[in-house]
Amino acid sequence: MADPVRPTVLVVDDDPAVLESLESALAELNCRVRTATDGASTLQAAGEDLDLLILDRMLPDADGVELLGRLRADGLTAPAIIITAHPTVETAIDALGHQAVYYLAKPFRPADLLARARALLGDGRAASPGDPEYLWQALRERYGFEHVMSRNAVVQAAYAAAARVADTRAPVLLEGETGTGKDYLARAIHYMSDRADRHFVAVNCGALPEQLLISELFGHEKGAFTSATQAKKGLCEVADGGTLFLDEIGEMSLDNQVKLLHFAQDLTFTRLGGIEPIEVDVRLVCATNCDLTAVVAEGRFREDLYYRLAVMPLRLPALRERPEDIEPFARFFLARYARLHGRGPVEMTEDALELLRAQPWPGNLRQLENAVQRGVLMAEGRELRPEHLMVDLGVASPDGTGQDLASMPDLATVEAEHITRVWRASGGDRRRAAEVLGISPRTLSRRLDQLGVE
Repeated sequence: MADPVRPTVLVVDDDPAVLESLESALAELNCRVRTATDGASTLQAAGEDLDLLILDRMLPDADGVELLGRLRADGLTAPAIIITAHPTVETAIDALGHQAVYYLAKPFRPADLLARARALLGDGRAASPGDPEYLWQALRERYGFEHVMSRNAVVQAAYAAAARVADTRAPVLLEGETGTGKDYLARAIHYMSDRADRHFVAVNCGALPEQLLISELFGHEKGAFTSATQAKKGLCEVADGGTLFLDEIGEMSLDNQVKLLHFAQDLTFTRLGGIEPIEVDVRLVCATNCDLTAVVAEGRFREDLYYRLAVMPLRLPALRERPEDIEPFARFFLARYARLHGRGPVEMTEDALELLRAQPWPGNLRQLENAVQRGVLMAEGRELRPEHLMVDLGVASPDGTGQDLASMPDLATVEAEHITRVWRASGGDRRRAAEVLGISPRTLSRRLDQLGVE
């Protein structure tokens, strides 16, 4: 039996420096540490007394994930953490299939691994799929949903609720401003469900003309209109067995809303120019960046359709409502784009972080991502400083005058000024301004109208 006071941890890696680093970190947990450098020695060292296994993905004589599967078949029950320098979605899925509780990509901070090890050893059991931390970690590493790294309780609750309804056919309505991660949540619902191996079909209802949208959704028969030289399946048929994601549902015309209501009621439709009804099995997930209940009150969205689609409404708050998320997402985007653009490790200074925290972010996470990526491109050395971010934010460099806090403008004023400044700097180019702000042209037009900008 394992020593209840000093748990036993087996660390497997063929790099002596990594072994030494992990041994040193685990010393804080007062545990007994065994080490192995290949598959053969791992099989010998993994006994019944093991409380935790930390296993490298690539070993000289074995694949770490396959090795974990063999150990599980031999009766190993201890929780496992897979570490790898070459993370892939497929490997993460395999690792989780062999009950790897965590899947960490190198380089990682020893403190990150230590925190996970402490959690797993704290009560002597592995995390289970019912545990919230398991859910969020699985989504991050299994499907690449980095938005689940959010520290905000509302965002975490939305993903937890999504997991509870994932395997049902209940329609889900996602609400939140542009750039808050609704598309990620929609995909999370799909990939957490039993439809994960079927199509996820996304349609932007605000990007297609009224008549073309219906043709895209329901398809058409040959001769249905002048250019219909052959029959074409609609996206509802393509999504059969999977998930149909309708983004910007609030932009749909009233006539098309009637057609969607009929489809949502029994998942049956008729192709344009056709007479035979077609029935499909799709999961409906819709998203909107407006307050749909207000649009219903204004008579621009059908109330019966709203209640048909909003069986499970989930809201993602704007970034200005969750300032605790600015730093983790900024660091995540920094690491991503430094790697993508071949810049090597780039550190963000505290002044740069303070500048990011001070922004209103009307474009939310999408705008933050753009700002950090441009900062990476502008940084010449290994530091990303405030001046590298000015390209995206369009604000003056701090002058060190020590402005009194009480005299500073409120968040709404800063946001309005920023939108107006970008709009004017673009010379009235709506698409260019919307791209810089990280919002859609429709959202920009609506905000400009609200601000009374001509």
